[in-house]
Amino acid sequence: MNKHQFRSLLGVIGGAFFMAGDCLIYCYKGNTGAEIDPLWLDVAMWRFILSAVFGFIGMALMIPAYFSFKKMIDDTCGGLLRLFTIFMGVGVVSTGYLHFALGSLSPITYKSIIESGGSVEMATAVCKQWSEILTPINLILILFLCFEYLVHFIATVSGKLKLSRVMCLVGILGAFAIGMVWKLIFKGTAVEGAYGAFESMGEALTFLTAFIYWTKNKESKMKFCVFDILGE
Repeated sequence: MNKHQFRSLLGVIGGAFFMAGDCLIYCYKGNTGAEIDPLWLDVAMWRFILSAVFGFIGMALMIPAYFSFKKMIDDTCGGLLRLFTIFMGVGVVSTGYLHFALGSLSPITYKSIIESGGSVEMATAVCKQWSEILTPINLILILFLCFEYLVHFIATVSGKLKLSRVMCLVGILGAFAIGMVWKLIFKGTAVEGAYGAFESMGEALTFLTAFIYWTKNKESKMKFCVFDILGE
């Protein structure tokens, strides 16, 4: 396994950590996806804390994978997609923060205030204030992260990676489709909320494409060397 294969594989593992973190937050009975959910009181605090930890672990694993993804694009695509990968990098290095700010911060704050003797109204007001402050930042960083999916889609569909164009589904599109099927199958159960984790699967599958590319690229080089030796 060369360094680019290894780094890409780290990104896939990082996406798995993201998925596990999302499931810790969203898998509970009665979850409606509300911005502020009173049912957070019934969920153990350690789940929200561990979810944030998993988010930062996932980010740490995805950063080296990003450089191998960028190398893949630099070697095969034109200047515009290369520029997009720079924007994508901003999104990748912010994923740990995003998993904390979007998933863990509000429930941790809500539970902490109420368990410390504060009222539901106070907890709700503080969470809303957090949301007002962080929403513009979150939206900007999510926009940067979307460049990952855009670059992956264009690079695969255009054929520049010399992989099957079906690989465009090995990314956010495929993950979204699986998530919707999951939601339909498990609707009304405690694990229904896991469909939100499939966005994180999309990130993992994006780096799986890079892993497949570098594996194929390695095999091509090995075949070239063999034929070169036989020719001599």
